Amino acid sequence: MNKISISIALIIFLMGSAAAINGQPGVELQPGEATAEMLFNYGIGEPWVGGNPPDLIYSQYYSMYRGSAPTKHIEAPKKGDIKGKTPATVYFSYQMQAVPYTQFQTYATYTGGNSLFIQGSSSWTQYAKVPQGSVMSLIATSSTGGNGNLYEIHPDGKLYKNAFYFYPGYNQIGFYADSVGQHILLFDIKGQVSNAIVIDVTSYYPPPYQQQGQAYPPIQTQPSITTPTPSPNYGDTPATIVSQGMRGYQVFLDGNYIGTEGTGGDPLDGRFSFSVTGNQNHEVRVFDGQFNYPKTMYFARGVQKIINVEPGTAVYV
Repeated sequence: MNKISISIALIIFLMGSAAAINGQPGVELQPGEATAEMLFNYGIGEPWVGGNPPDLIYSQYYSMYRGSAPTKHIEAPKKGDIKGKTPATVYFSYQMQAVPYTQFQTYATYTGGNSLFIQGSSSWTQYAKVPQGSVMSLIATSSTGGNGNLYEIHPDGKLYKNAFYFYPGYNQIGFYADSVGQHILLFDIKGQVSNAIVIDVTSYYPPPYQQQGQAYPPIQTQPSITTPTPSPNYGDTPATIVSQGMRGYQVFLDGNYIGTEGTGGDPLDGRFSFSVTGNQNHEVRVFDGQFNYPKTMYFARGVQKIINVEPGTAVYV
């Protein structure tokens, strides 16, 4: 097995490791979260803290596309020039560990090889959460350049390969967030594999109003203290939210309130069951009275989905 196959297999393994971490089948951990938690268990780094971090921290990495959708989801690399656009900081992993660009540049020059980042107005990052329909610029760096492949693990679980020519130095690659879910990308040139980046694409809801030029997406708006009327949820696929530390939380499905745990005949035991239409992605959001815990995930038709969510831990919806 060559280096490329090993790297791709490792990423796919990390995607699947969520189902077995800590011996708890069905726990929904994303690749970066699982890796961070496993490293922390070995005394490396810090624990991943769940919850609803402000999405505004990712706003510098994307812009909303205007007009009809682009014909290409990923554009071919173009020769990049970062003069005047040098980032102050680069961020690594889901935890967005900050490293000064000068320090990263010294390391990259020493080691050579390939690297991949999402370009922002003042920084680069290996992880971002962006709305569907947005566009981003990816920065691929290569010491040698040449013919290579850009790999994408799509939210549908399939691995796609694009054959491209990469220029020596900096390459800019346009990315259109077409599908809700998690996109994992990396590239290789002559067996030299880059790091992977992760783009979480969420459903886009136009801001309901603006105040002093600042938009407030619904996902950051806390529900009213008055419990809303549940929307009926009918589907062919059962799902259950399980929490050891939360009680009386509200549940939203695809932006609609569907119920509160422990009310309406539901036992106050941390479990809340509902159903969805299978073989498609759905956004599930839990609100505990203070924080939102959102996640878009795929539901296979007829297969019971167990969703674990705990406040302030690595396991969340």
